[in-house]
Amino acid sequence: MANARAHAVGAATTVGIGLWLEEQARGVNTATPYVGTGLAAFMGSLPDLMEPAHHPHHRQFFHGVTFAVGLGYGLYRLYRWTPEEDWERLLRFVGLVAGGAYLTHLAMDATTAHSIPLLGKLS
Repeated sequence: MANARAHAVGAATTVGIGLWLEEQARGVNTATPYVGTGLAAFMGSLPDLMEPAHHPHHRQFFHGVTFAVGLGYGLYRLYRWTPEEDWERLLRFVGLVAGGAYLTHLAMDATTAHSIPLLGKLS
């Protein structure tokens, strides 16, 4: 449970600061960083939902460096996308927040003694 809290705080902090810096660069001030911070805290444990710590395949493919690189590239493409419809803007926002929370989780796991695998097992 303490690890889940650490991931929530790490994701909320990283994503919240990123959203706040993005708004500062654009010269706007909205509630977006606050909403994103809360959403990121909620999503901070996504990798552990996919590969639970009590499962023998914990920290495998979805905790791997290869997956993180692919996710990072996907986030880059999502960041560069300019949506036109409101639902597309919402989808982009949620995707960026979830992806940022996920990568923060992996970065935090990578700094532990167990680290994260390069590839990991798929099953």
